[in-house]
Amino acid sequence: MVRHYTKRALGAVMLAALLPPAALAQQAQGPVLLAAGSLRQAMTEILAAWRDAGGTAVDVHYGPSGKLRQEIETGRALDVFASASTGHTDALARQGLLEPAQVFAHNDLCVVSVPRVALRADQLLEGLARPSLRLATSTPVSDPMGDYTWQFFRNADKERPGLFAILDAKALRLSGAASLAPESTLPYIAAFEQDRADAYIMYCTNAVLTKNALPALDVLRIPERLNVRSAYGIASRTGSQEGARLVRFVLGARSQDILRKYGFH
Repeated sequence: MVRHYTKRALGAVMLAALLPPAALAQQAQGPVLLAAGSLRQAMTEILAAWRDAGGTAVDVHYGPSGKLRQEIETGRALDVFASASTGHTDALARQGLLEPAQVFAHNDLCVVSVPRVALRADQLLEGLARPSLRLATSTPVSDPMGDYTWQFFRNADKERPGLFAILDAKALRLSGAASLAPESTLPYIAAFEQDRADAYIMYCTNAVLTKNALPALDVLRIPERLNVRSAYGIASRTGSQEGARLVRFVLGARSQDILRKYGFH
């Protein structure tokens, strides 16, 4: 049997013969996106909009940004990295693993608490330092949300010396050390459902999700003078054209509207 190929088909056959199996698999599944866990809900809608606009299917994986950075540095395949900290994307760019990053979203810190602790903005620091209050946080270094929380502790210490040591010692690191399975309950929600915390410092976007799941909880935005605004960075792998196209889409007006809908700014 004799097969006849068009020039385009012949080129595809020749390319397939030259590409290693791993590269063929990545082509088949579309670009690989590694993204901060706090982006899961917003990014799911952004990627649906990307497909509606003619984009290819995206193989997306969520996790703590610091942990994802470490995996990229040790060879994990990707086309785009969307990090909750520009520190991670900038570090990877300096190593030549990513193109220069761009900021695409911001977030702030909120405190979610059970009503009985009665936290108030004008007495927030006293309330968090209370010995009986179980204070949950994310894990610094592996998760930027933990890093931002410890910066908040330092800000609080400038206002009330000695408070950093108190908050650092009592913090229960209940999230951010490992990636979650897609079907898992968010750790912030689980902490309250399982009565493991009285208050939890988290991104305000996560506070919205937690409040929606458990309406009885109280949400308090940390006062501006103490808060730490996070800058999310996104960049494509050096040489990835499809990754660069996806980055442009995330930076575009449609994606930015979706991010604002989920509480980013």
